[in-house]
Amino acid sequence: MSVLATDDNQLTLIYNSETRLGKQALGYLQGADRAIQELDISKTKLANTVWVSLQEKLAKPFNEMLAVDHPDAPDTGSGDLHPDDWLKMLNENPVLLQNPIAIAGNKTLQLSTPSELVQFFRPNSAGLPKL
Repeated sequence: MSVLATDDNQLTLIYNSETRLGKQALGYLQGADRAIQELDISKTKLANTVWVSLQEKLAKPFNEMLAVDHPDAPDTGSGDLHPDDWLKMLNENPVLLQNPIAIAGNKTLQLSTPSELVQFFRPNSAGLPKL
């Protein structure tokens, strides 16, 4: 069970509005005809339990989920940090989240491009005949 409330009829975007990709992804979502929940981590900190839940849903370690090679990112040394250290670093440095995280119901995706949102949030057409 996720600690972040999700709904199949709602699109959730966890992003950093100070990044180009974050702004573009939000623009894509604002054109959708569904309810949107935007969580801008540059303005609002997420609870550590939310981050751990997201990491589990994405099945990625923090060093792959975060932009540790970004010029403004703090030095992580070998990158082999305890999860508590990653969480502290992320809460103090929202720039580490360069790639927004999209959520719809039980689906979670970390974006590389804003256009991935189009496919991700497309309604499920299972059961419909193919044209």
